[in-house]
Amino acid sequence: MESQKAEVAYEVLPYLRVYQDGHVERLSETEKVPPGFDPKTYVTSKNLLILPDRHVSARLYLPKITNINKKLPVLVYYHGGAFCLSSPSSPMYHNYLNSLVSKANVIAVSVNFRLPPEHRLPIAYEDSWAALQWVASHSKGQGSESWLAEYADFNKLFLAGDSSGANIAHNMAMLAGDPKTGLSVKILGIALVHPYFWGSKRIGSDTDDPRINPVGDGAPSLLCLGCTRVLVCVAGKDILKDRGWLYYDTLNKCGWNGVVEFLETEGEKHSFHLKKPTGQKANVLNERLISTGTSLPVAYEDSLAALKWVAYHSASIDPQTGVQSKDVSIQKETGLSARLYIPKIISNDQKLPLLIYFHGGGFFAESAFSPAYHSYLNSVVAEANVVVVSVEYRLAPEHPLPIAYHDSWEAIQWVASHSKGEGHEPWLKDYADFDRLFLAGDSAGANIVHNMALRAGEEELTNGVKILGSILVHPYFWGNEQIGSEGSDPVKNDMINKIWLIACPSSTGLDDPHINPVAKEAPSLSKLGCTRVLVFVAGKDMLRHRGVIYGETLQKSGWGGVVEIIETEGEDHVFHLLNPTCDKAKSFMNNLVSFMNHDNK
Repeated sequence: MESQKAEVAYEVLPYLRVYQDGHVERLSETEKVPPGFDPKTYVTSKNLLILPDRHVSARLYLPKITNINKKLPVLVYYHGGAFCLSSPSSPMYHNYLNSLVSKANVIAVSVNFRLPPEHRLPIAYEDSWAALQWVASHSKGQGSESWLAEYADFNKLFLAGDSSGANIAHNMAMLAGDPKTGLSVKILGIALVHPYFWGSKRIGSDTDDPRINPVGDGAPSLLCLGCTRVLVCVAGKDILKDRGWLYYDTLNKCGWNGVVEFLETEGEKHSFHLKKPTGQKANVLNERLISTGTSLPVAYEDSLAALKWVAYHSASIDPQTGVQSKDVSIQKETGLSARLYIPKIISNDQKLPLLIYFHGGGFFAESAFSPAYHSYLNSVVAEANVVVVSVEYRLAPEHPLPIAYHDSWEAIQWVASHSKGEGHEPWLKDYADFDRLFLAGDSAGANIVHNMALRAGEEELTNGVKILGSILVHPYFWGNEQIGSEGSDPVKNDMINKIWLIACPSSTGLDDPHINPVAKEAPSLSKLGCTRVLVFVAGKDMLRHRGVIYGETLQKSGWGGVVEIIETEGEDHVFHLLNPTCDKAKSFMNNLVSFMNHDNK
C-alpha cells in the first residue's frame, strides 16, 4: 500500500496531493472542531446529515433566543477552499459562523458539500442545490429540523459564501431564478465575498463555462439572478478582484431588477477576513455582510448604521465617456468635500452650465463617491456637456440634521466664490458659466435641493450668484397626514417615518418644513430662490404624490418662475440609478439634459 501511495499522479502544492490509486492527501485546512455551545457568542451549533443518499451534511447555528415569538433571517453559507478544501467543521469557518450568527442574529446553515477531486464538479453544485431545497422545505413549518421549522423567517432567506463558496452562491441564485428549476421560497439576497470567477482570456468576452465565468459570451443573462439584493466584496490585493468588479458592473448595467452593492477592501488579500478575523477591516466587511439582511431597504428594521455600507469608486478619466473627475476638499475642519466632473471636449472660450449635485440615501447612506453616483454623473456630464460638483455632505445619525443642510449650503457658497475668477479650483474658474447654475439631487438629495433653493431666496450667495434652476428627482417629502397611496404599505410607511425622525432628532415632527414644504408652518414657496424648477416623480413610488403636490403648490404660490412635473409611469423610486440603461432611464436623461441646456440666458 505504501508503494502505491508513493506513486503521485499530480499535486497542487501546498494544498493537496493525488496518488495513482485515487487516494487524496489534503495538506491544509484539515483540522476539525466539534459543534456545540460557544461561550463567547452564546451561539449553539450542531451537525446534521441532511441528505443521506448523497452523504451531504450541514452544520446549523442558532443564536441566543431572547424572544421565542420573533422569527429570524436564514443564512445558507457555502465555504471556500477552491472547491477542494475545507469544511464547515474547520476552526476558521466554525469560529467565523459563530461570530456572524451572533452579530447578525440569524440562523445559519453551513453546507458540507462533497469535494473534488474525489467528487468532481458539478457534484458540489448539485449537493449545494439539494441542500438549499432541503432548507426551503421547512418554509411552511414542516420539515424535520426544529430550528428551521420553529425559528426561521423564510421571507428573509440569504445565501453567502467566500471564494469558491461565493461562486456556488451565485450559481444557486441563478438556479433559483430559472423557472425550470426554481425554489419553493424566494431568496432575498446573496453576499459574494472575494468570489472565485475566472476565464480562459483576460478580462473581456470569451466563451468559458458560465459557472466559473458568469459574464462570458456563453453565460445566461444575469437578468435571471433569482434574488433582489446582491453584495459583492473584493480585496485590493486579490488577483480575483477584477473578476468581482466585472461581475458587479455587468449586473449593475444589465437591467436586472434588484439592488447590487460593492465593497472593496484596499490593501488586503484574498479571504483576509477569515485569516485576520479581529482586524478593523475584517470588522467593516463583516458589518457590511450582516446588514445585507438587516438594513432598511430590505427588512425595514431599525439598524440605520447598516445603510452606511457603500463602495467607493476612485476619481478618474472614464474610458466610455471621456469625462474627467477629481476629488477636492472644501472645508478641512469638517471634512466637507466634493467630486468634480468636466466633459471630454473643453474649449477655454466656451463656458459650460454648472450643476451642483446632492446624492440620495435617506440622509444617512450613500456617497458622492459611490459607483452608482459616479457612473450616473459621468453620463450626465457627457450627455449634457456640463460641469458637475457632487457634494459629499456629512451623514446622520453621527451628524444629525441640520448638519447636512449646513454642509450643502457651505458647498454652494464655496462654488459661488469662484464666479469672478477667484478661488482655488481651476475647473470652476476656467470652465463654469455661473449664469447657468443648477442644483439637482434625488430622494433626500432632492429634499436638500429644495431647502437650498429656499435659503437662496432669503440669503444672497457669494458674489451675488443666482441659481437658475432646481431639479428634484423623486424628492423625499413627507407629512403627518397620509395622502395618495401612502397607507397601502404600512411597513414601508413606517420606514419612511423613521428615516426622518432618526436623521433629524431635533425636528418638530413629520410636518417640519424641511420635510414637508407645503405644511402650514412652512415658508411660502413663492420665496424660492431660482427661476425654473423640474420635478421628476415615478408612478410606483410611494413618494410620488408628495412630489406632485410640491410642484402644484409651487405653481399656485405666486412664485415668478416656471415649474415642470414629469412622471415616469410604471417605475419605482430612483429607478434611473438602479436600471440606467433601460428606455425610461434614457428618456429621463433626455429630459434632464433638455432642462439644463434650455436657452434662458
